[in-house]
Amino acid sequence: MDHDRDKVLAVARQLLPAWPARAGCRIEYLPGGYSNRNYRLDIGGTRYALRIVDGAKPRARERQYLAIAGAPDVVGYDPLTGHMLTRWIDGEILAASPPSPAEGGRYLAELHAEIPSGIRRYDYQAEIETLLADAVRPDPDVVSRFRELAWSASEHRGCHNDLNPWNVIRGSRNAEAGRTRFRTLDWEFAGDNDRLFDLVGLGHGLQWTPTQLAACAAAYAATPPGQTRPLHATPMRLEDTVCAYRIREYAWAAAQIGAGNDRPEIVEQAMAMRRAIVYPR
Repeated sequence: MDHDRDKVLAVARQLLPAWPARAGCRIEYLPGGYSNRNYRLDIGGTRYALRIVDGAKPRARERQYLAIAGAPDVVGYDPLTGHMLTRWIDGEILAASPPSPAEGGRYLAELHAEIPSGIRRYDYQAEIETLLADAVRPDPDVVSRFRELAWSASEHRGCHNDLNPWNVIRGSRNAEAGRTRFRTLDWEFAGDNDRLFDLVGLGHGLQWTPTQLAACAAAYAATPPGQTRPLHATPMRLEDTVCAYRIREYAWAAAQIGAGNDRPEIVEQAMAMRRAIVYPR
């Protein structure tokens, strides 16, 4: 059993006060969430996505980032628990429908043009320190590489900071605009950071090569509107940011394991990131 139906219904009713009279609710569990439980609900013929937070609460001010056009349409949000109900988005995740580096660059430039700056700062160094402190015996080679790299943002602009291809939905193509509409999920980590961190996160999940990452950065720079300044994407900076991103992914998994969330996929993430950090190809 992937869910407690009574709890799911209780949370959904709390987030949807205008529950249709005598409407039933079909519940479908959505696998894949690492620290939340996610469901597809059909309530009176309308489809929704429900997030139930079991562990750490979402970051403060997440709701402000969810207001942008490229985020899901929020129906209900509980700031005390992080539980959230959004309208269902039809489409494929980018993991199942990968973009080219050029398409990825255009998507990123348009997304960053929407994300507001100045809401909160995503402090990479402080983030990793906190995660490693929550881990049980973090790998000393990874900790050493983190200290040696000393990565920090070269700019501070509004970023997603967890931009992987499982967090982006390729929606229907807008014939009038001549392009695909993308919707971006999971804004818990959003905050001012280096935009290159988002590019690397997307490319890392898509297993792009350094050449493909550079092509994505070039497409980003060529994308209107003109307010999206070019990224500082030299080969060395890209390489360092890839390492920094892997360290974050390792530290997050290690902290989850330390908190008792030792699901096989999280253990595998910690092991895979440790190998990539200590033995880069």
